Amino acid sequence: MSPSDNHNFQINSKCIFSVRKSKIRLEILKVLRECYPNSLYIAKIARRTGVNITQVIGALRGINNKQYKPEYSLLSLGLVYESISGNRKLYKISPKGILILSYLESQRYNNERNY
Repeated sequence: MSPSDNHNFQINSKCIFSVRKSKIRLEILKVLRECYPNSLYIAKIARRTGVNITQVIGALRGINNKQYKPEYSLLSLGLVYESISGNRKLYKISPKGILILSYLESQRYNNERNY
């Protein structure tokens, strides 16, 4: 994604907070970016991240508990798309998700260089 493509998206502080707060959300975004433009189903995401399915569902869709509030889920923030194929839900990183992940990685790189 070139910088000129970024004008459609803003670096939203709620998105940054949500992904920084949860290593699981971050790992899910990384896995989905690796297989982009393809989609993955939950069990495959869980296998690739080494996280249990309930945690993957919580990070993607949200669960009504303290750790995975729906308003901070990857879907509600627009970082991931959900589609249905047969009886399975598939997930794919959105352009906004790619932008947020790239931003976080560049911040991490810049912070490491300053030490």
